Amino acid sequence: MKKTFVALSIGALLAVSTAGTAAAEGNSAPEFTAPASAAAGGTGYAPPGGGWGPVSRSNTAIFGSPGWTVVYAYTSQSGASPIHASAKHFTNKTGTNPGPAKWSEFGFGTSGRSGQLVWGNAAANPEIKFKSLNVLGAIVDWQH
Repeated sequence: MKKTFVALSIGALLAVSTAGTAAAEGNSAPEFTAPASAAAGGTGYAPPGGGWGPVSRSNTAIFGSPGWTVVYAYTSQSGASPIHASAKHFTNKTGTNPGPAKWSEFGFGTSGRSGQLVWGNAAANPEIKFKSLNVLGAIVDWQH
Protein backbone atom coordinates (compact mmCIF):
# COMPACT_ATOMS: atom_id res chain seq x y z
CA MET A 1 0.00 0.00 0.00
CA LYS A 2 2.82 2.41 0.85
CA LYS A 3 4.55 1.88 -2.54
CA THR A 4 1.29 2.52 -4.40
CA PHE A 5 0.75 5.83 -2.56
CA VAL A 6 4.28 7.05 -3.36
CA ALA A 7 3.87 6.15 -7.01
CA LEU A 8 0.50 7.90 -7.19
CA SER A 9 1.95 10.98 -5.47
CA ILE A 10 4.85 11.21 -7.91
CA GLY A 11 2.51 10.71 -10.86
CA ALA A 12 0.22 13.48 -9.61
CA LEU A 13 3.23 15.78 -9.08
CA LEU A 14 4.41 15.19 -12.64
CA ALA A 15 0.94 15.82 -14.01
CA VAL A 16 0.70 19.13 -12.13
CA SER A 17 4.22 20.29 -12.96
CA THR A 18 3.77 19.84 -16.71
CA ALA A 19 0.28 21.35 -16.88
CA GLY A 20 1.38 24.83 -17.95
CA THR A 21 4.05 23.95 -20.48
CA ALA A 22 1.98 24.03 -23.67
CA ALA A 23 3.46 25.93 -26.58
CA ALA A 24 2.54 29.62 -26.67
CA GLU A 25 2.00 29.83 -30.42
CA GLY A 26 -1.51 31.26 -30.13
CA ASN A 27 -0.69 33.51 -27.17
CA SER A 28 -1.80 37.07 -27.85
CA ALA A 29 -0.43 38.59 -24.62
CA PRO A 30 1.70 41.69 -25.24
CA GLU A 31 5.42 41.43 -24.80
CA PHE A 32 6.70 42.81 -21.47
CA THR A 33 8.34 46.20 -21.67
CA ALA A 34 10.23 47.50 -18.65
CA PRO A 35 8.91 50.83 -17.37
CA ALA A 36 10.96 53.92 -18.03
CA SER A 37 12.88 55.05 -14.98
CA ALA A 38 11.36 57.94 -13.11
CA ALA A 39 13.13 61.26 -13.38
CA ALA A 40 15.03 62.35 -10.29
CA GLY A 41 12.75 64.80 -8.52
CA GLY A 42 9.08 64.77 -7.73
CA THR A 43 5.87 66.78 -7.56
CA GLY A 44 5.16 69.67 -5.24
CA TYR A 45 2.35 72.08 -4.46
CA ALA A 46 2.28 75.88 -4.60
CA PRO A 47 -0.71 77.02 -2.52
CA PRO A 48 -2.72 80.08 -3.57
CA GLY A 49 -2.08 83.40 -1.91
CA GLY A 50 1.72 83.55 -1.70
CA GLY A 51 2.55 81.22 1.22
CA TRP A 52 5.10 78.43 0.94
CA GLY A 53 3.72 74.98 0.24
CA PRO A 54 4.94 71.79 1.87
CA VAL A 55 8.48 70.57 1.23
CA SER A 56 8.67 68.06 -1.62
CA ARG A 57 11.41 65.47 -1.17
CA SER A 58 13.08 63.84 -4.17
CA ASN A 59 12.47 60.20 -4.99
CA THR A 60 16.25 59.72 -5.36
CA ALA A 61 19.26 60.70 -3.27
CA ILE A 62 22.45 62.44 -4.31
CA PHE A 63 25.70 60.98 -3.00
CA GLY A 64 27.95 63.98 -3.53
CA SER A 65 31.66 64.56 -3.17
CA PRO A 66 33.78 67.68 -2.64
CA GLY A 67 33.07 70.06 -5.54
CA TRP A 68 29.63 68.58 -6.35
CA THR A 69 26.83 70.93 -7.40
CA VAL A 70 23.14 70.44 -8.19
CA VAL A 71 20.71 72.24 -10.49
CA TYR A 72 16.96 72.25 -9.81
CA ALA A 73 14.26 72.88 -12.44
CA TYR A 74 10.47 73.07 -12.20
CA THR A 75 7.40 73.35 -14.41
CA SER A 76 3.93 74.29 -13.21
CA GLN A 77 1.16 71.99 -14.41
CA SER A 78 -0.97 75.13 -14.71
CA GLY A 79 0.06 77.71 -17.28
CA ALA A 80 -1.82 80.38 -15.29
CA SER A 81 0.16 80.21 -12.05
CA PRO A 82 3.61 81.80 -11.88
CA ILE A 83 5.70 80.00 -9.27
CA HIS A 84 8.58 80.92 -6.99
CA ALA A 85 10.80 78.09 -5.67
CA SER A 86 13.22 77.52 -2.81
CA ALA A 87 15.63 74.56 -3.01
CA LYS A 88 17.73 72.90 -0.33
CA HIS A 89 21.47 72.53 -0.79
CA PHE A 90 24.62 72.57 1.33
CA THR A 91 27.24 75.24 1.91
CA ASN A 92 30.73 73.69 1.85
CA LYS A 93 31.67 72.96 -1.74
CA THR A 94 35.25 71.78 -1.27
CA GLY A 95 35.63 70.18 2.17
CA THR A 96 34.73 66.70 3.35
CA ASN A 97 32.06 68.16 5.68
CA PRO A 98 29.09 69.34 3.55
CA GLY A 99 28.33 72.17 5.97
CA PRO A 100 24.87 73.22 7.08
CA ALA A 101 21.87 72.98 4.79
CA LYS A 102 20.70 76.19 3.12
CA TRP A 103 17.57 77.13 1.15
CA SER A 104 18.02 79.28 -1.97
CA GLU A 105 15.15 80.92 -3.84
CA PHE A 106 14.83 81.08 -7.62
CA GLY A 107 12.28 81.32 -10.43
CA PHE A 108 9.39 83.68 -11.12
CA GLY A 109 7.30 81.99 -13.80
CA THR A 110 5.46 78.86 -14.86
CA SER A 111 8.88 77.21 -15.21
CA GLY A 112 12.26 77.95 -13.73
CA ARG A 113 15.77 76.70 -13.24
CA SER A 114 18.28 77.35 -10.50
CA GLY A 115 21.90 78.05 -11.13
CA GLN A 116 24.46 75.56 -9.86
CA LEU A 117 23.92 75.18 -6.12
CA VAL A 118 26.61 73.76 -3.83
CA TRP A 119 25.97 70.16 -2.78
CA GLY A 120 29.46 69.13 -1.73
CA ASN A 121 30.15 65.94 0.16
CA ALA A 122 26.54 65.38 1.25
CA ALA A 123 24.46 62.22 0.90
CA ALA A 124 20.83 63.32 1.02
CA ASN A 125 17.55 63.58 -0.90
CA PRO A 126 17.13 66.98 -2.55
CA GLU A 127 14.14 69.00 -1.34
CA ILE A 128 12.22 71.93 -2.77
CA LYS A 129 9.18 74.02 -1.89
CA PHE A 130 6.99 76.36 -3.95
CA LYS A 131 4.69 79.31 -3.61
CA SER A 132 2.23 80.72 -6.10
CA LEU A 133 2.63 84.37 -7.05
CA ASN A 134 -1.11 84.93 -7.59
CA VAL A 135 -4.46 83.79 -6.19
CA LEU A 136 -4.26 80.44 -7.99
CA GLY A 137 -2.44 77.42 -6.61
CA ALA A 138 -0.59 74.90 -8.77
CA ILE A 139 0.81 71.38 -8.85
CA VAL A 140 4.47 71.62 -9.81
CA ASP A 141 6.73 68.97 -11.34
CA TRP A 142 10.42 69.30 -10.55
CA GLN A 143 13.77 67.66 -11.29
CA HIS A 144 17.37 67.83 -10.14
